[in-house]
Amino acid sequence: MDSSFNFCIPLKKDIGDTLIGVASTISVDRDDEKMSENALSDMVKEIKEKGVNLFGNHEHGWENTLGAVTEADLKENQMYIKTILDNPQTNPKVPMLLNKLARGIKLGLSVGGTVTKLKYEYSKELGKKIKVIDGVKLYEISVVGIPSNADSFLTIPQAISKSMKEKDLYNRQCSLCLGEIDKGVCKQCLKISE
Repeated sequence: MDSSFNFCIPLKKDIGDTLIGVASTISVDRDDEKMSENALSDMVKEIKEKGVNLFGNHEHGWENTLGAVTEADLKENQMYIKTILDNPQTNPKVPMLLNKLARGIKLGLSVGGTVTKLKYEYSKELGKKIKVIDGVKLYEISVVGIPSNADSFLTIPQAISKSMKEKDLYNRQCSLCLGEIDKGVCKQCLKISE
């Protein structure tokens, strides 16, 4: 049994040299597989304790690094991440990535690692057994063009930089969980906005 995996989710542009996104969820992907809450917790713990790099398309040479994942959090069965990008002056892939995001091109995130625990459960929705990844040793996260989780695409808002510069505390998105900000507080994760 091959225990390696790739699981893709969306990405969104923040401001400057950071990217934020949902790196994984418990949703069933196109391969009829899903992560468990335990697997998401494993990945968050791995990021917080050891950190992981951000790559392009699971190409793991040093020259393919786009940045590093600096933060991770688990909210409502979704693993949110924040990354710092490599220097765009010395890494030509970074301006290309930022340009695509600024133009509203949908991109995703894909987690890569080794399955350490696996189980199966019956999905009433699909009418069959599905694989549930219940334990993960996370090695990296990659930016991809097509994420496995079809529900996870996000449209990149073109006006996010402008709204952040204006410090408008109404009708903004939280930089951590992408939830709606109302009067300086995220309605979803209750984070106070700067």
